[in-house]
Amino acid sequence: MHDDSTVTERARALLARIRATGELLRCYVAVDEDAVTREAARLDALPPAGRGPLHGRTLAVKDIIDVAGLPTRAGSSFFRRDPQRDAPVVAKLRAAGALVIGKTNTHEFAWGITTENPHFGRTGNPWDPTRTAGGSSGGSGAAVAAGLCDIALGTDTLGSIRIPAALNGISGFRPATGALPIEDIFPLAVGLDTVGPFARDLRTVQQVYEVLADAPVPPTPVRRACRLRGGRWDRVDASVTAALDAAVEALGAGGIVVDDVSWWDDALAGAVATIQQRAAALVHAPFFADHEHEYGDDVRARVAYALAVGEAQESDARAVVANARASWAAATGGYDVALAPSVGAEAPVMPAPPTFRDETIPLVTPASAFGLPVCAIPIGFGPAGMPLGMQAIAIGGTPAAAFSLGRGFQSLTDWHRRLPGLASESPARSR
Repeated sequence: MHDDSTVTERARALLARIRATGELLRCYVAVDEDAVTREAARLDALPPAGRGPLHGRTLAVKDIIDVAGLPTRAGSSFFRRDPQRDAPVVAKLRAAGALVIGKTNTHEFAWGITTENPHFGRTGNPWDPTRTAGGSSGGSGAAVAAGLCDIALGTDTLGSIRIPAALNGISGFRPATGALPIEDIFPLAVGLDTVGPFARDLRTVQQVYEVLADAPVPPTPVRRACRLRGGRWDRVDASVTAALDAAVEALGAGGIVVDDVSWWDDALAGAVATIQQRAAALVHAPFFADHEHEYGDDVRARVAYALAVGEAQESDARAVVANARASWAAATGGYDVALAPSVGAEAPVMPAPPTFRDETIPLVTPASAFGLPVCAIPIGFGPAGMPLGMQAIAIGGTPAAAFSLGRGFQSLTDWHRRLPGLASESPARSR
């Protein structure tokens, strides 16, 4: 495919690749090929003056986000709705010229970090399909990495954009809590849920976010950055530590000095889990009595536990979060961006061990707990040749500094340009 190919030509080639890799990767769970080709033809017929900023960019949508004409299953065997309209975030991207390809696999009800779905199959990592693509937005992350779309939407409650971005070697963005509308998106935990984009590079991620936010992200020089140390930040694999060391060195060469800042709160992850569980219990209580045995084993256990969490426990948890927020502010005050590992190791072989969740969730919890925007950035590879990733947390709560640092880093490195073999011939890479 060449840069002057039509949207229709690219779409047809992409649909063929999705069919060819479907059993191997299981990225997509619903695709209406006729609707895709009709919409591609409509986009091709638009005059140049009528084309939006995302004209012809192929878009994958996580299967908890409504897309008109495609079922929303939320990775479940029993839940289904058939929306007649797009969720607001999808509608904005479609209006900007994006071509919706289909719905992507998710961990059941978005409650897990591996996208090992008992109803729709496990999503394989394009770098090694025997390994997890992460989750819960694993289908979206793997689709971008494999070249099965240009951009994708995922959601992030406790890392569900940042984890797949890291494990698939792509870029992503978790917006500040409340920055984008979450209407017509199946909730995991209202108050923690966010929706955001994936792409190969942060330049494209930022472009998509600007469409979603109806506002440009202003260029913002980063004055001071810090790297979070202590606690679990330092209990990651040596390959992750080495990749972060190299990232800090690269930023220094680009003129951004990164200081070490010691901050960790052992109680925070458990407290946020309690808050999440209380919110999720409200969602699942109406389903559980009638459908308990239709849940997958892991999510069934999580729902059962969540239903037993009481109001007093939540109150105590919120006090822990408030204390942690104060200590975080004291430690990071004066800095624009905080750097930290997204995941503490390479993607594990499926089925992922329970320790993978236990060791990963605490790393992504602080930004979720404090509602902060985060750029997810690829920073290298581990000993098994699998990608590693970094969080760039915007301490001030607005995304400009994180994008500035992340895009500066990507101008100095080429990790975001590395492709798995499965993606090398993709029409989604021909732009």
